[in-house]
Amino acid sequence: MAITTLEITSTTHAAFLPEVWADDTQDAIEFKEVLSRLCNTSYESQMSVGRVLHIPHYSNSAAQSKTEGIANTIAYQANTQTNQDITVSTYQYSAFLLNAVVQAQSKYNDRAALAGKAGYALMRGMEVSISNLFDNFSQTTGTYGGDVDDAVLRRSWQYLADAGFYNDASWVFSPGAAQSLFAQDRVSSKDFAAGGKSAFETATLPNLYSHPAYVSNLLYSPASGQHANALFHKSALILIRQVKPTVKSQYRIEYNADAMLVFDLYTVAESEQPTEAPINDSAGAGSSGAEALSNEHGVFIKGQ
Repeated sequence: MAITTLEITSTTHAAFLPEVWADDTQDAIEFKEVLSRLCNTSYESQMSVGRVLHIPHYSNSAAQSKTEGIANTIAYQANTQTNQDITVSTYQYSAFLLNAVVQAQSKYNDRAALAGKAGYALMRGMEVSISNLFDNFSQTTGTYGGDVDDAVLRRSWQYLADAGFYNDASWVFSPGAAQSLFAQDRVSSKDFAAGGKSAFETATLPNLYSHPAYVSNLLYSPASGQHANALFHKSALILIRQVKPTVKSQYRIEYNADAMLVFDLYTVAESEQPTEAPINDSAGAGSSGAEALSNEHGVFIKGQ
């Protein structure tokens, strides 16, 4: 008798072989929030109402020479000052409509997952808006696509030091710029690291010329391998979150679905900085000098 070659295979037994969905989902990576924590947010408490914030300037005055004698009278200064107007107008949202059938049959907590992704979308949008301001700084160092070396760091530090900003400033680098810094002995050596651990061990940048250094994945990138890094004083960038991410939900009977909306209302702006150089009123009593503005509180660092 011939031996049969028939066997039970996955094709013949398909009705008995279930498809299994994993208990956990594979979620998209979410980058860290960095930049919004480094901005000046002191105006937020004043903007509980209103649309436009007016920030007046105060320039320095010049010392004038006085000679003795009643004929040599005092020349009073009447400096002409202006103000910066900031409009809160960036209105962003993320929304979804979750059908009741999906909620009943889904294995996963889709409502919670979608709410989390909506919140991340708003945070990401804010970080990108802030990073887009870096190339507004008039002081620039480095080269797009090139390493951020010690010469770039020193010159960047000097720009802020020349303007009198020695404290409360921060470096922000892309991962590409950070890896070029890891290659430098004074950054990677244990001799310069707090706690005795090198950057090779921690993949963390130490303070650079007294300023803390951060790494962000959400910096402006004009092309592949190019990023806008920065060194800036906390006063350089103003962030006003008039409405922080807020959740609104509603059951929509016409769709038999839950609607959820997460929205915010904010603005980011580079602050106007009156120059340290005084307004010099030397034309006599009643003369007036006009203020001068600069943005020496930040440095745009081109790199990888």
